[in-house]
Amino acid sequence: MIAIFAAMQPEVSACLGCFAAREDTALAGYPAVRGDLAVVCQTGMGRRAEQCVAAVLPALSPSAVLSVGVAGGLHHDRRAGEIILCERVDHAEARGSAPEAKPATSSPVLIEAAQGLAHEIGLPARPGSCVTVDSVAWTPAEKSDLHSWLSHDVVEMESYWIGLAAAARGLPFLAVRVVSDQAGDQLVDSGSLKDDGSFDQVGFQAFMRERPDLIPVFTQQMERNRLAIANLTAFVTALLPRIHTLVAREALHD
Repeated sequence: MIAIFAAMQPEVSACLGCFAAREDTALAGYPAVRGDLAVVCQTGMGRRAEQCVAAVLPALSPSAVLSVGVAGGLHHDRRAGEIILCERVDHAEARGSAPEAKPATSSPVLIEAAQGLAHEIGLPARPGSCVTVDSVAWTPAEKSDLHSWLSHDVVEMESYWIGLAAAARGLPFLAVRVVSDQAGDQLVDSGSLKDDGSFDQVGFQAFMRERPDLIPVFTQQMERNRLAIANLTAFVTALLPRIHTLVAREALHD
């Protein structure tokens, strides 16, 4: 069984494409979906993921752990819909510390398998690196500042904690992140995305009534998000059976 952690409901849904049957449940109080190959747990945003994996992993016996979701592009060449297979995940709080904190790292076997699979099914994917932050990088200036540290490809808010928890238990780990907003994109905080990963549709509609000038900005971002989630869904749907096969052959421990 593969344990998958994702922050938001659309990211959870992107992981369910290959489930022959599914059961909605809860793990340590966190929403989850069980399938034949994997269990997908919704962590919520940011450091909630640290709390989630600490509570959930002891109750599971997974063969591998995945962090799956969208991310902001930091490199100017990373386009919406591109899948980044994060070989290394740092946390931004390590910047400037002496010595810098050890990063979380993905299994080279899983990286190789995932990259080969992406090539087979024609999706844009590449190995790269990721930086985890505790608050959203809203502006191009914030993204540029993060990129200037270690030239990470993308920024997100959960993978570092999930990777550390997997490493502490000796479990193979893979962080899969798809670019939604690009390095030059300005994001706008509507206040609609909650810490638990849910989206307040009524609140968003009220915000848009007050700020109709932002409709073009949100429309563009929604199109990029749709592309990102579509690519993530196609990729994870094909990836989970591949990882399951690797586990069955014990290739992850070669």
